Amino acid sequence: MAGVRHLRVIGLAVFIIGLVFVLHRAGTGAASLVHAQASDQAPNKNNLKSNNGPAYFDSDNKLIANNIVDSKNDDKMDAKINQEISKENDPNQDVAENKKESSSNSDNDGKEYDPAADLIKIRSLSPMTIFSKSYCPYSKKIKHLLLERYLITPVPNVVELDKHEFGAELQDYLHTKSGRSTVPNVLVGSSYESRGGFDDFNKYHEEGDLIKFLVEWGSGRLQVLKNDAPSNA
Repeated sequence: MAGVRHLRVIGLAVFIIGLVFVLHRAGTGAASLVHAQASDQAPNKNNLKSNNGPAYFDSDNKLIANNIVDSKNDDKMDAKINQEISKENDPNQDVAENKKESSSNSDNDGKEYDPAADLIKIRSLSPMTIFSKSYCPYSKKIKHLLLERYLITPVPNVVELDKHEFGAELQDYLHTKSGRSTVPNVLVGSSYESRGGFDDFNKYHEEGDLIKFLVEWGSGRLQVLKNDAPSNA
């Protein structure tokens, strides 16, 4: 009987040890499963999936973007990629940068308009300059009078201020130099004094003094003849 009891004690001990071993293995597996699920749910700044693709986070774990493939690069490369992502998400950023670059190039390459220098250049083209605007009826009349009713040599230079790139600025400066703010405005010879508009020149024409005045104002640099060819006007 003592031997049987001894065997029963040994068997019970083996059973208990086996049970403990099985429970230990089961507990370890459950812990691994929980850890894996937690890892899958935790944010990963290099490989978090979303409907739009992997997500990217900054150093503060804030979402930057989630519309490119997983990054396998170092931190510097990631920063460049994230910068490009932010540009794609904000199309206005490229526009603003392009404007800034364009403005910078303009400041470096371009110069401010100089009406004084431009006026000197214009006046050098002919002893007589007619400042006009293409749509102005009085400008059209004075051009017809001077360019078709008379033969003026050298031919007067016509500047259409409405087609000039800096027409408004040039007209303002012309006002300070010639004393006339409107068009048409005619300058003759070396003087910057306005010789008048259409009404003035039409009066000189009707009184027969236009040739005399033009030759006098031109200081011998202008030759003026009346055009006897039939006019359509």
